[in-house]
Amino acid sequence: MGLEFTYKDVFRAVRFGASPKKVWLAFRGILYAFFFYVIFSYAGFLVSGWTFKNIWQTYRFIPCPFYNAQLTWYGWLLWGIGALIVTFFYFVTLTAISKVTYERLRGDEFYEAKEAWKFALKNWKGTFLSPIYLIVFIAILILVGLVFGLVGRIPHVGQILIGLMSLPIFAGAFFVVYLTIVLFVVIVIAPAIVATTESDTFDTLFEGFSVLYDQTWRFFLWEFILGLCTLLAMFVFALLMKYTLSLTKWAIGVWAGPREWWNVMWNNGKWYLYLPFAPTFLLKWFPSLVAPGKFLALGALKTYPGVTTQFGAFLLGMSFYTIAFLIVGYGVSVFAAGQTIIYTILVKLKDEKNLLEMKEETFEAEEIEITPPEAKVEEEKPKKKRGRPKGSTTKKKTTTTKKKTKTTAKKKTTKKKK
Repeated sequence: MGLEFTYKDVFRAVRFGASPKKVWLAFRGILYAFFFYVIFSYAGFLVSGWTFKNIWQTYRFIPCPFYNAQLTWYGWLLWGIGALIVTFFYFVTLTAISKVTYERLRGDEFYEAKEAWKFALKNWKGTFLSPIYLIVFIAILILVGLVFGLVGRIPHVGQILIGLMSLPIFAGAFFVVYLTIVLFVVIVIAPAIVATTESDTFDTLFEGFSVLYDQTWRFFLWEFILGLCTLLAMFVFALLMKYTLSLTKWAIGVWAGPREWWNVMWNNGKWYLYLPFAPTFLLKWFPSLVAPGKFLALGALKTYPGVTTQFGAFLLGMSFYTIAFLIVGYGVSVFAAGQTIIYTILVKLKDEKNLLEMKEETFEAEEIEITPPEAKVEEEKPKKKRGRPKGSTTKKKTTTTKKKTKTTAKKKTTKKKK
C-alpha cells in the first residue's frame, strides 16, 4: 500500500488507525500502564497519610496528586515511579503500533500483534532512553546556570565575571530552549523512528535533530493536522459509543420492571467512572463536545441497594472503563499510525530514501546434498584389517623372487667364463 509522499497521506492515519489489531495493542498498553499507575499512586497517597477510603471516595481508580492533594517527598517518589512506568508503556505501545503500520505499508497485511509487541519490548532503549538522556543533559545545563548565580555572589569579582560571560550564558540558555524543542520532537516521533529503522538511542536522537533541522515547518504543520485528525476521530468514536450506551440503557429498561433496579445500577455504575482532575474544567467550556448527554457522572453514589445490584453496578462501571480505554486506544492508534506515515515521508524528502523499499537482512542457507542410501553403500571403502595389507606381502614376494633370479643368472655367467 504505497504513499504519495505528500501532506495528503497524513489524513490516511484515521483509516490506518481504525484497525482492531492496532486498537487492541493500544488498549493493552493503556491497561498495563493503568494497572501499575494505580498501584504506585495509591501507595504514594497511603504513605502520605491518606486512608484507602478517602482515596477511593475522592479519586476512584485514578489518583492525581495535582488535584486537591498534599504528598510527602517519598509519596511523590512512589507516584513518580508510577508515572515513569506509564511513560515506558507509552513508548512501547506506540512502537508496536508503528511497527504494524510500517509492515502494512510495505504490504504485509498479516503481521501479528504479538510479534510487534515483542519487537517493541526488544527495542525499548531506543525510544525510552533517548528522551531521558536529553532531559538529563538539559538538567545539567540548567545546573551550570545555577552555579553562575553563585559565582556572581563573589564580592567585587563575581559581577565582572558574569558580565564577561553574559554572551556564552545567553548562548547556553538558547541551546537549552532548542534542546527542549528537540525533546518534544523525540517524544513524539521516536517510536516511529525505531519501528522503521530499528535504531538505537544515539541514532534516534540524531534523527530527531535531523527532522527538526531539515523539515521544521513540514513537521510542525503535519503534526498539527494529525492532532486535529486524532481528536476528530476520537470524538466521532465517542459519539457512537454514547448512542450505543443510550440504546443499551433504553432497551434493557423497557422490561426492567417497577423496582427501578436498572436505573439504580446504571447510575451507580457511572459513579465509578470519575475523573476529578478533568471534567470540571472541560464540562464547563466544552460540555457538548466532551460529554454529550452528560456521559460522565459526577458526585457520590446514588443509593445503596442490595449486594447483587451493587456488584452488578461495579461490573458495569468496569465496562465503562473498558469503553473509555477503547476510545482513548483508538486515538492512540491513529496518532501512532500518523507518526509512522509522517516520518516515512520526511525521510523520503530529506534523505531521498524510501523506507518502504528497504530489504531486510536475510541469511542464505547452506546447500546440503542428500544422497540416497544405496549410493552411500557403493561409495564406502572396505574396512582395513589389522596387520600388513595383502598387497604389501605380494610385492615383497615378487621382489624376493626377482632377487633370486638375478643371483642365479650371475652364477651361470661366472661358470661360463671359467
